[in-house]
Amino acid sequence: MSLPAAKDLRARADRVIAGAALRGTPRSRFLREQRRRVVARLLPTLAMVAVATGTAAVFDLFQSPAVPRAVTLAQGLTATLLAGLALGCTLARRSYVALMTLAFSGICVLLVGWAVVTAETGGLRSAYALSVPMALTAVVIAVPLLPWHAPVLAAIGAVAVGLATGGDAPPSAFVLFALLGGGGFAIARARRRRALRAFRRVERLAAAAVRIRRVQDQLVVVEKLEALRVLVGGMAHELNNALAVSLASTEQIVRVAESDPASAAKAAERAQRGLVRIRGTIDRLKRFALAEEGVLEPADLCAMLDFALESAIGRARSGVMIDRSYEEDLSQIDTHVAGLAEALFQVARNAVESMPKGGTIHASVRRDGERVVLSVADEGQGIPPARLAKVFDPFYARENADTTFGGGRILAPMPGRSGLGLSAVYGLVSAIGGKVEIRSEVGRGTEVAISLPSRQRRRPSRPGSF
Repeated sequence: MSLPAAKDLRARADRVIAGAALRGTPRSRFLREQRRRVVARLLPTLAMVAVATGTAAVFDLFQSPAVPRAVTLAQGLTATLLAGLALGCTLARRSYVALMTLAFSGICVLLVGWAVVTAETGGLRSAYALSVPMALTAVVIAVPLLPWHAPVLAAIGAVAVGLATGGDAPPSAFVLFALLGGGGFAIARARRRRALRAFRRVERLAAAAVRIRRVQDQLVVVEKLEALRVLVGGMAHELNNALAVSLASTEQIVRVAESDPASAAKAAERAQRGLVRIRGTIDRLKRFALAEEGVLEPADLCAMLDFALESAIGRARSGVMIDRSYEEDLSQIDTHVAGLAEALFQVARNAVESMPKGGTIHASVRRDGERVVLSVADEGQGIPPARLAKVFDPFYARENADTTFGGGRILAPMPGRSGLGLSAVYGLVSAIGGKVEIRSEVGRGTEVAISLPSRQRRRPSRPGSF
């Protein structure tokens, strides 16, 4: 993953965490969830019963013989009031009390309206005699009311039916409303308890997620401090070695400058080598920290990879061969030439050093969609899975390295090496928008693939130029 991609991923994670953060008190969050549930049920329920009542009014207009005008007016007024209360749900969605008031009022309007229709169409002999208990049953089941709403609404329905029938309603009708009140109370209470259990479960999960996030942040900080400690300790170790050589050589120059010019010259040469080593280490550290950003220039990636491999093999003086697989017609791309050259040399040197007895390096350059992939695979011993996750850490070397530096990590064994290695490769490649992937199998070898964005320039390539 490139550095820009990592930053974008972290920014998106922060936005998701901020959006999922718990806001307000537990009571306010529970009421907010209840408001959402009430609006989701109450609004369509009121709208549907309003449409059903309006449809019944239109149907009664065309009945033969014609129904009394009071029936049509009662139905139309009931449908209008229900539609208005449904519209009011969208305005009162931020107040749980207001929503409960609208629900209670809407059901009362529905019960009274249909009771009037029942009274005007014949009472017990009316075709709408069962409209009040049926409407009450549907609404109590559909809308998440408070538990005490159901018995009160059942009592209102019973009174309305009693008035609509002129007191001639059979006892079974009142028993039905009593059952509706008790059943509605049980349903509402069970529904509220279930919602409370679900809310508590979500609260526990959210609290656990917050704790996990806090621990994760602490682990990230600890890991950063550990990486910084290793980096600073490694740089101090590296610079101290070079400074010790330079200081000892300088003291020898001062001591034998007049009596033994030849020894003084050799000491001066050693001091110069130590200072050059310090300068090289600082340059590598600056590249690793991306302190110097270069301009993008056209480069021939095949020639650059060839040069890095030949340079690494020439320095090692070992029997290493190269198996090339370069895709043809790869035009030059714009890249940070110096940074990419340093990264390719680090990868090539690691591949050569992994095969001290010789072997074959499989190098390839190919196009993968909008990117170009440079791959270097060796036939060395490979990297154990436990160490593969640490290869991009600064000053993390192989098992045969010098273990004079503690902390569970080890320094590079070869004099003059900075110990940045693949960490420098990762930083350099990420700086130019690329990414580094490493695959390894113990006993089979290691493959390092560098993927770069394909910024093409339509220029004739010059062989061997970069």
